[in-house]
Amino acid sequence: MIRAVFASLVATLVALSAAAQAPTPRPEPTAADMHRLVLDKDLSVMVEWFAGRWDNDLQVFFAKDLKTPEAERHGRIHSIFRPLDLPAFGKSVFYVEQYSDNDPAKIYRQRIYNFVVDPAENAIRLDILIPKDTAKLLGAWRDPAKLAGLTKEQTTTYPGCAVYWRRQGSQFIGAMKPGACRVTSQRDGRTLVITDDLVLSQSALSIHDRAVDAAGVYVYGNKAGIPHQLRKARMFQCWVAVLRGAKHGDSGGGLNDWQFQRELLIHDQGGELAIRTDETPPRDFFLRLRAVEWPMGANRASLTLYVHEKGNDRALSYVWGEIEAQRLGINVRWLQASCTHAPDATFK
Repeated sequence: MIRAVFASLVATLVALSAAAQAPTPRPEPTAADMHRLVLDKDLSVMVEWFAGRWDNDLQVFFAKDLKTPEAERHGRIHSIFRPLDLPAFGKSVFYVEQYSDNDPAKIYRQRIYNFVVDPAENAIRLDILIPKDTAKLLGAWRDPAKLAGLTKEQTTTYPGCAVYWRRQGSQFIGAMKPGACRVTSQRDGRTLVITDDLVLSQSALSIHDRAVDAAGVYVYGNKAGIPHQLRKARMFQCWVAVLRGAKHGDSGGGLNDWQFQRELLIHDQGGELAIRTDETPPRDFFLRLRAVEWPMGANRASLTLYVHEKGNDRALSYVWGEIEAQRLGINVRWLQASCTHAPDATFK
């Protein structure tokens, strides 16, 4: 009898122990759960592609060859999208600084971008925040410490101006909701209806931003409906040596007095690198680096390094290599230069 009771007690304890150790069944994920996981992955891909520097140099460079009418041509723009650790704004945050005419002093836009998954819209939503004090943030893409302490209260957001991105194959299509983005112009008080359509791939970014007033009258944007076509820029670090006392066309024979400059940065989307000699009077040159992808014909895409005199857009000399080359060098006897891919220098 005692043995039977003991055995029953042991069996009960074993059963209870096994039940305690058994894993709690997880609920089956719902369709909504799976959909959220897809959007999460799309977001991680998108922010990786988005980060960096972008330029429409090729669009501007080939406009004449393509006989694009003057009224339909775009100006040169350069966009810098620096990912940030700003938890007060979100998890996928960028500082944006854009300038025109290949001149970093001509800044026309500074923004904080926050990307979030929006299952209800089946999209990745881009919330755009405008800093109220942009002057103190100049160059924050290079020095993020300038953004320390920035809060949402120190920015402005316009309702209806979010951009919704949806993946289509190997690209993301972004758009504002039609007619939703309405902003009062600080210049003349008119209501502006802003529209922005974008396409992002791993190496290209199309931006078609435009505005009309409440009566539908044109305010800004390309009148032919042609977007800015930007390419992702790669950074290169260069050294340059100029032979003192020699000019273009000289052999350099008998001269060996070189002026070296090192750790100079340039990007491959029409980036320019100014060079000034220490002679009296000084001479001014610049290097230009361009990853050329021809819009027509059978020419192969090439990474090209040009040497220019200041004020002369016609190159004195140039050299080219494969479009994805990691290093490119040139020697024209009186000038030597070598530029090496430097991915860590994107935000320097």
